[in-house]
Amino acid sequence: MALALLSTPEQLKSDKKSSNLVLNQLLQLVMDAAKSVRHRSNGFHVSESLAVMAKLFVVKECILDYILCHAETEPSSDTISTIRLRITLLIKFRDASKGTGRVEQFTLIALLNILWSISFQPTYAQELINNEELIETLRKYIENNNEEEILEQYKPRSMEGIKQAVHGILHNLNLDNKNESKPYDHCHVLDTLVSDPLSCSNSKPLIMISYSHDNNTFCSQILDLLGTRLDVFEIWIDRTHCQMSTDLWESIAEGMENACVILCLISSQYFESKSCRKEFIYAIDFLKKIIASVLLGNFEPRGWLGIRMTGMKYICIRDLVRPDEAKMTDILNTILSSLSSQTSLLREKISLVDHSRLLSQHHSTSTSIAPITESTFDLRPFEQWTSTGNDINLWFAYNRISTQIRDLFDFQTKEEMLDYAKLLIKDREKQMNIYAKIYHKKYREDDMSPHEFIRFAKALEGLYKDNSALPSATTQSSSTLIKSNVCAIL
Repeated sequence: MALALLSTPEQLKSDKKSSNLVLNQLLQLVMDAAKSVRHRSNGFHVSESLAVMAKLFVVKECILDYILCHAETEPSSDTISTIRLRITLLIKFRDASKGTGRVEQFTLIALLNILWSISFQPTYAQELINNEELIETLRKYIENNNEEEILEQYKPRSMEGIKQAVHGILHNLNLDNKNESKPYDHCHVLDTLVSDPLSCSNSKPLIMISYSHDNNTFCSQILDLLGTRLDVFEIWIDRTHCQMSTDLWESIAEGMENACVILCLISSQYFESKSCRKEFIYAIDFLKKIIASVLLGNFEPRGWLGIRMTGMKYICIRDLVRPDEAKMTDILNTILSSLSSQTSLLREKISLVDHSRLLSQHHSTSTSIAPITESTFDLRPFEQWTSTGNDINLWFAYNRISTQIRDLFDFQTKEEMLDYAKLLIKDREKQMNIYAKIYHKKYREDDMSPHEFIRFAKALEGLYKDNSALPSATTQSSSTLIKSNVCAIL
């Protein structure tokens, strides 16, 4: 048990030897300890088994499923009885925050984190919602705003504090004030698509940074990087926007809702944090925000995060102490490109909304959308483009060309763009017919808009005419060599 408590979640998961037997024993210890007046069984306090479970549930959801549905105990248990056991224990320990008992307070923290993990699963969440005493208990923690955080110095990294966990549970159950005041219906989705970007355009766009506090040092480097473009956007980060807040999650939710782009610094610590998980799911599943993802170290997305990042492009930063300058530049350019793409998307969304309704709800703010100009982001001279940078994506955004067209051609180098431009100049109609069929197949029978292709073709042809006369690297090298020889003769 001591080894399990000191191990990381990944270490616990990697030991597959007799894992089911261990899980059975953990649940059995909790069941037996729950019947004891001192909450002990075989010398172990119930908090020890609960702490191990809280760690395991962070990394692998199948472990949660096994404990709730398949564990073998005496007497036998099922999903409902196992969930109710944890609720019953929480009710017993709910007043631990008022006392000084460290073990009791630690037990309370572990139970809340376990219930938070359960609340992420819709299959089991209803059992929590149906328990009125549980919901009332959770709401009391929220109402007591003056209560200080408890035992933070004893809380493992795999767990969150009491109030964070309570907020997370209520949010997942759609019982927090934020979800109650904003029902998730079709009209709300349409309003979100239109109103959020418009609110950004009233001043400067807002970039939010979502990160684990274990990565504070690297986050500071990102903050310095983004600080170089405060002429283009503003930055939201909890360090500056949550210091005076009485409701942490309310502030975070507002920051996410107002953000045009959310920059996620994703690491193993981010993956294991329920708070970060809550932020990412809210941004992706509910707000449908543009996410700029940066993977830190050697972390690879998996589980709840991996399935949501499928098909998502990201930048990898291996060395967090001395990050590659080119990749740091890519992060900045990706954000700037995303801002430009969102402005183009906003124009399309506005055209779908009744003009009079738009005027009444947004006070004619559609006219305040600034056109995309070169000052919006760094569009470098063509001769400076590199295949490893973000220059090609920025060019598409600059010319208001949809991401579907961009991904359809998937140019890897500037030379590929110029070569294809020659084909367009030779027979644009033929190329449009060819790629209309490819587009139709790639995007599941959607038709390519002719005007979008024409916009792309004109921009690419213009790029060719402006840059086809540039000397190649070979020519430049040869010219330099001849000049040097002449100087030597003189």
